[in-house]
Amino acid sequence: MTDRWSLRTRLLSSLVTLVAILSGISAVQNYLAYRETSGRLFDDSLRESAGLLLKLAEHELSEHGQVLGIALMNAETSTGQYGFRFQIWTPGMQAGYRSAGLPAAPLLPFTATGISWTSINAQRWRAYSAWNDAHTLQIQIAQPLSQRAALDRHALLRLSLDVAILLGVAGLLIWWIVTASVRPLQRTAVSVALRNERDLREVDADGAPLEVQPLLAALNRLLRRVGDTLQIERRFTADAAHELRTPLAAIRANAQVLVAARDADERDRTARDLIASVDRSTRLVEQLLSLARADQTAGAHALQPLDLADLAREQVVAHRAFAADRQIVLTTDLQPTAAAGDPPLLAALLRNLIDNALRYTPAGGAVKVSTRIEGDVAVLAVDDTGPGIAPDERRKVFERFYRVAGPWTSGSGLGLSIVQRIAELHAATITVLAGVDGRGTCMRLTMPLRPV
Repeated sequence: MTDRWSLRTRLLSSLVTLVAILSGISAVQNYLAYRETSGRLFDDSLRESAGLLLKLAEHELSEHGQVLGIALMNAETSTGQYGFRFQIWTPGMQAGYRSAGLPAAPLLPFTATGISWTSINAQRWRAYSAWNDAHTLQIQIAQPLSQRAALDRHALLRLSLDVAILLGVAGLLIWWIVTASVRPLQRTAVSVALRNERDLREVDADGAPLEVQPLLAALNRLLRRVGDTLQIERRFTADAAHELRTPLAAIRANAQVLVAARDADERDRTARDLIASVDRSTRLVEQLLSLARADQTAGAHALQPLDLADLAREQVVAHRAFAADRQIVLTTDLQPTAAAGDPPLLAALLRNLIDNALRYTPAGGAVKVSTRIEGDVAVLAVDDTGPGIAPDERRKVFERFYRVAGPWTSGSGLGLSIVQRIAELHAATITVLAGVDGRGTCMRLTMPLRPV
């Protein structure tokens, strides 16, 4: 069966039960200690009373001979509600005096001395027997157990009442403390419940118990991740819708021209334009997907040891045909450069840097890819002999869809945005500098070395 108890109910029931158990144990211990103490006090009272009555009997004997009674009778009638009964035996073992209601027979054997138990009229009595110093008088004094039991019941009733009051007060205090403790959680639950699916603000953890703050912190981290993911999806959707509009329109226009072509030359020329438009759209889609993957990989990419020179060598080989088609000399200076990163993401970064350099460098120019270690950082650089980038535009080129003005080539403006995002994920820095001898552009990436 599903347990539907709330945290407050669990705490209240557990704490009240614990207090009740501890109070009960304490009450039982106090009651047992009371009975033991009261029993000793009653026994001591019997001894002291017996001693006083013996002295009184000796005085009566010295004053009146064998006549005992008047003074002892007065002593008997002043014993109070929880008094005692006694017998005094003379030297001839005749009853010199006995309390009313006691049998004529001795309460205890004449040979018995001290505290013991006896039975009178089928009831248990606590009894004490003692001789005077001259061994001429013996007193046997007794007290009914029912009188002690009455005091015990009174004490038990008082303890039970105290425990009931304690439990009532403790229950109220526990209820107040538990309610005050869970109130921040209730406020948080109400705050979250009243939100809609678009409200991803962080949950206020002020005033929450320390034990709950890690849970709220984890919830806030989850809300941030969800918000980042939604923001990425919205941005990707907006970017894709914005950027695909133009190439799709160009494809449609080329297709319409192809349908209406009047001769083979016009059809061939239009078909080539159509293929070029499809290629541009394909590259745009690839870049959009690369950018989306880079965004979604934030905080989740696995860094592993790698050599930047090996990654650069693979990308150079992959771009040699494109460089040859554009009549550009593609060279390398690759020194072993140990780092840590995500190989697919770093490969995408290199691919975009080399592709940009080849596209913006005029025919007859050169592009150089190099890797090296400088101090405590790994360096990857892509130099070209293209038109260069003005200093006031070097920071803008990393913005999404920003294009450097000029007639050299067309693009989506996403390549360097992808580079920037991947660099951020690797705690790296990408910098735009002037190329060799102040010509062209140098894209310089610096990132931490791989720990030895």
